Amino acid sequence: MRKIEALRVKIMLEEEKVEREMERQQVIVADRKMAELVRLVVRVKNGEEVRQVEGLVQVALKGVMAGLEKEMKAIDCVRLRTLKRVLDVLSPLQCVEFLAGIDMLQIWGKKRVYTIN
Repeated sequence: MRKIEALRVKIMLEEEKVEREMERQQVIVADRKMAELVRLVVRVKNGEEVRQVEGLVQVALKGVMAGLEKEMKAIDCVRLRTLKRVLDVLSPLQCVEFLAGIDMLQIWGKKRVYTIN
């Protein structure tokens, strides 16, 4: 139990770090420059200006998408490290039961989604 509790604290710290970075990425998406760019796109009428604005939009989106992709990878790494650490703490039999439980939850969740839709 002590090992699991220590692991929980460690995971919480990692999750908080990733959450802060994700919040930062979300602020970037909604920042003033991005809002101004959207307003500019709406106002543009001339074909040449449209191409210029589209280029600016593509550059802005590329940067935002790169940041979000980096954060999604960081989140996946936290999940994988968490799983590995939990499995390190558990006995082999507990590992099998834990992994079987995860699989059952995923199967149940998929069936539930298909049933709802």
